[in-house]
Amino acid sequence: MAENKIKVKGLTTFYREEGTGDPILILHGWGSNANTWRKTQKELARLGYRSIAIDLPGFWRTEEPPEPWYLKDYTEFIDEFVQKLDLYGFTLMGHSFGGRIAIDYATRYPKKLHALVLVAAAGIIRHKKAKLKLLLVLTKIGNMIFTVPPLYWFKPIAQKMWYRFTGEHDYEKATPVMKTVMQRVLNEELYERLPHITTPTLILWGDQDTTTPLTDGFVIHKMVPVSHLHVFPGEPHGLQIKAPIRVARQTARFLGARPK
Repeated sequence: MAENKIKVKGLTTFYREEGTGDPILILHGWGSNANTWRKTQKELARLGYRSIAIDLPGFWRTEEPPEPWYLKDYTEFIDEFVQKLDLYGFTLMGHSFGGRIAIDYATRYPKKLHALVLVAAAGIIRHKKAKLKLLLVLTKIGNMIFTVPPLYWFKPIAQKMWYRFTGEHDYEKATPVMKTVMQRVLNEELYERLPHITTPTLILWGDQDTTTPLTDGFVIHKMVPVSHLHVFPGEPHGLQIKAPIRVARQTARFLGARPK
């Protein structure tokens, strides 16, 4: 497996490449990196595909943006990466946050894609808005409380306990820039853009996913005109970790049925 780096939008960007054949560009989820796709890449190579898994800006080895990005910035970053590697007529595969970028890319640059693979993709937030608003209000109240001496000495401990209680571990670990990025991308709803995806789409989901529930997968399948949904029984959010070989095989099966 070849490890490479390239300058994209002025950022030193790392990516892993495996195999030969029709190209598949893989976008990882929030708090993850290209390394988690090694087994999937090896199986895709065995099945006759060239896969490129990128470390997105702000994750693992790739530099973070100089200032907080919006979702569109990540999409434009991917498009510049695609141009530099001369990837046209490629398959775009995105997991969770990477799936959010993939959805955005598919609606902006449909002619560049051969197929789209969404793995537990994020982007359906309508049913989560109430929770997000409540968390925001409680966070603001907490910040106000801990400005009062001597309570402010306990603010770091209280923040860690709050993030663990709400399950927002990724937010807890993020740098200031990436915390703002996370806030921005989580608040961007992609529901209304799904019907505008013209690229044939494979949707992969675990029925035990508690991060992006299977109901999101059903919504995407219903809204994307040309799509196929495959559910992995008993599997959680991280399909690339828990079921990497099956993810690769389902993808290859879908692409094998697509005209070149």
